[in-house]
Amino acid sequence: MKRFVRWLAVLSGLSAIGFGAIACVPGIPKSSNRVDDDALEFEYIDGDENSDNYLLEIRINGPILNTPSNAGFFGLDTSVTYAYQLQELLEEVAEDERINGLFLRLSTPGGTVVGSNVVYEALVDYKEATENPIYAYVEGLSASGGVWAMVAADQILAAPGSIVGSIGVIGPSLIYFNNPIAIDGGILGGGVTTQGGIQQFVVSAGKGKDLGNPFRQPTEEELQVLRENINNEYDNFVSHVSETRGIPEQTIREDMGAYIFGTEQAKQYQLIDDTMGRPEAIAALAESLELEDYQLVAVGFDAPGLLEVLLGRTPINLTYEQQEDIIQQDLCNLANYSFLAYYGDVLALCPQP
Repeated sequence: MKRFVRWLAVLSGLSAIGFGAIACVPGIPKSSNRVDDDALEFEYIDGDENSDNYLLEIRINGPILNTPSNAGFFGLDTSVTYAYQLQELLEEVAEDERINGLFLRLSTPGGTVVGSNVVYEALVDYKEATENPIYAYVEGLSASGGVWAMVAADQILAAPGSIVGSIGVIGPSLIYFNNPIAIDGGILGGGVTTQGGIQQFVVSAGKGKDLGNPFRQPTEEELQVLRENINNEYDNFVSHVSETRGIPEQTIREDMGAYIFGTEQAKQYQLIDDTMGRPEAIAALAESLELEDYQLVAVGFDAPGLLEVLLGRTPINLTYEQQEDIIQQDLCNLANYSFLAYYGDVLALCPQP
């Protein structure tokens, strides 16, 4: 009933669009003639294109962020993953009975602690709502926040040559300019000239895991507060992986640390269940469902469609450069203001000119 009322409200507010807009509503699978404005549109990827047994591919690409800084920007399947948009999508997917299971493809260095946990919770909620299985497939890299998110899966498989791990937390990077004598274009502009050089204070938790006012040094008390906060997040991360994957906490803290592992070591540590190619991994998901045939699909979006309007996803007419600017600003915010479950050079996310 609530959904019906929502649709009435949207339709009444869009009367100026005209009936012609309904024809391009995302909601009609390409292999079906059924008109259903309340359905998601799916695009064929692999398998039997005539099969009614849908397996849905969801991708987690690049850094995991919370939400776009531009509210009108819909960033699925780009160089970053926006967690709250993915959560919203999975809530819609859970209502579609055509989907039998999720195939989660990961290629990510992790991201914010908040965003990584949102993805995890969204996957858990999907499983509880549908009782459908989720198979995660690491395609090259799933580190830190990627691990945090993917442990919601029933099976974690990895492509040969992939790396997995980096269970640790990074705090905000603090830069100190020692006795600045010139600023060219502002702190974020052309550069800062100092007499005493530039120092970076790194706060970290997890063996081997490296991780304000840039014109004064942080006090020891300030650093201690950051350490306590980061240690709390690290404890949560360790407990999370330990409980979901059955790995003793002592093993994570003392043996695994925040290092990354190839597939053989990752399997020994129970971070993954097996190594195989992508077609075999998809077939394994289908076999777990005892499906004789299947169609692997992805969610497609036509713009602007009524479903996108309903979900607040009306696309803004942005150039490619403008979209990249939004993503770059979000990455800079990630580097400067967040607790991160991330693998790699955080400062490289926001290079200075």
